[in-house]
Amino acid sequence: MKTEIFRKFDWIIFIDVIFITLIGLLFIYSAQLRTGNPMFFLIKQSTALGLGIAAMLIIISIRYELYSEYTNYFYIFGLILLVAVLFFGIRVRGAKSWFDFGKFAFQPSEIVKIVLILYIAKYINKNYYHMKKFSRLLTPFFATILYIGLILLEPDFSSAIVFIPILLGMVYIGGVSKKTINLVLIFFIITLGLPFLEIFLTIKISDTSLVNNFKFIYIISVILISIGILLFIKAIHYKINKKEYKIIFLIILLGLISAMTISGYLKDYQKKRIIVFLDPSLDPLGSGYNILQSRIAIGSGKITGRGLFQGTQTQLGFIPDQHTDYIFAVIAEEGGAIVSILVICLYIVLIWRGITIARNASDKFGSLTAVGIVIMFSFYIILNLGMLTGIMPVAGVPLPFLSYGGSSLIVNFIAIGILINIHIRRFAY
Repeated sequence: MKTEIFRKFDWIIFIDVIFITLIGLLFIYSAQLRTGNPMFFLIKQSTALGLGIAAMLIIISIRYELYSEYTNYFYIFGLILLVAVLFFGIRVRGAKSWFDFGKFAFQPSEIVKIVLILYIAKYINKNYYHMKKFSRLLTPFFATILYIGLILLEPDFSSAIVFIPILLGMVYIGGVSKKTINLVLIFFIITLGLPFLEIFLTIKISDTSLVNNFKFIYIISVILISIGILLFIKAIHYKINKKEYKIIFLIILLGLISAMTISGYLKDYQKKRIIVFLDPSLDPLGSGYNILQSRIAIGSGKITGRGLFQGTQTQLGFIPDQHTDYIFAVIAEEGGAIVSILVICLYIVLIWRGITIARNASDKFGSLTAVGIVIMFSFYIILNLGMLTGIMPVAGVPLPFLSYGGSSLIVNFIAIGILINIHIRRFAY
């Protein structure tokens, strides 16, 4: 059995993520030189790497089909962790999202991403031939919303948003009808769009009385959205019955409630992050500072970079969170376009192997699980790189395997373990 596993082991994806992690270790060390104790961060991240590889090997040794039998228990355990952290967790940067075990801290929102992927994969696999029914979407939808809601209570908006593309991508691949996908998109457009509109109007018309009562704006916006949807349906001559009208109304109502909830829990700094990405110069010394400094660092690296440990933006501490969310700016400054392109190529290999594993999986559960993991990695990569260049809001999300963070690194290797597990067992022994 061990010989068979070793022979079918996906060495490409494993070596790929090891290379990414080693590059991360090198530049984490560089990013922390100015603190006078870079070895502290290097040792902690290296320890997490060792634990991550050990966890990966354990995951590989258990047939992934067995995971599907316990997904409901995993999901409940995830709920317990998210509730427990609200009472017993420690507060970091305003979010009560970490368990502190002395020398080791653990963020439960990291592991529940994998839990949710397994849960949705099992559900879709079980109901695959009935997924076109709208009612079949309700279970994974509310399971996702419950996780998102608990994470927003911490509050940790950055960790919560990844669950949305995971849900949408998996149910789309799982055979949900386009009509159902459109309804879910309407929900998330309202849920995320109305808080964005509120923030935008706060900046643009802060001297008017409208800012004193944004709930009025919300209601007007929902009415306009509803009218627009109905006019569009009428324009394309698409007939819908009374039941479908009720479903659309319910989705819009839930979106309105969710938008109000998110708006109430967003902190001031999070609101500034959302609007500043449109124009960092609006707050160059505040929320826009991060984007401006990362752009300067990326641009100053040019083709070959300033040299390892020689980046002025890095070594003088101008780049914020340079060992975590902005690690790629350090790489671009000191390694230049050459190392930056290398990292991007390594990420492309990671996504390519993940897609290949999903396509070649021996069953739908394995295929859907691989899809969820690929979506998770892709979302983080696109959002982080987009954040650094200013084309996306500053969301405070890490780059997989590259950014400093023990919980994230260990969970990422668990995800890789699941992918390799699916790859190894794509054919019966």
